[in-house]
Amino acid sequence: MNISIKELNDDMFIITAKMVTELMNYHRKLNNAPKKYWHTLEEGKKALNEWLSKGSAYNILLDGEVVGFLYVRYGGQDVAWLEDLYIAEEYRGKGIGRYAMNKLDKIMEERGIVSMFVDVIPRNTSAMEFYTECGFDHLNLIQLRKNYDKKLNKQDEVEILGFNLKKY
Repeated sequence: MNISIKELNDDMFIITAKMVTELMNYHRKLNNAPKKYWHTLEEGKKALNEWLSKGSAYNILLDGEVVGFLYVRYGGQDVAWLEDLYIAEEYRGKGIGRYAMNKLDKIMEERGIVSMFVDVIPRNTSAMEFYTECGFDHLNLIQLRKNYDKKLNKQDEVEILGFNLKKY
């Protein structure tokens, strides 16, 4: 199993845009969003172009085949945000994401990045587990949400810093 990551190039743009679309729609599915909010391939292409204007996208390859991507956005003070990590469903659970994260860590260190942040939806416990195993161990920011549409309310609760909150 030969895993590598490579900065996105024109040859891989469309396949990556398709994966961006799949990722965006996966998020919509997690949130039970109506189909009218799901992304099209055209929206995936537009999002990918916007991302490239603000950061870097890396394809994750398995034996030369694109099986995922990483998108990193850069900020001031030599910090970066891992905005998205996507592995095609049929390749998940094989250590490909962990390998890609290790490669990304080396790239970030070479670029002089001092810290990297990642946002995770609290309901996505598998992502929480993955990122903590990859060394994300500092709680940086808590984002609170208020629903006006009561259909969006969740029942699962979590205690954080003495506050009982609903897990979204």
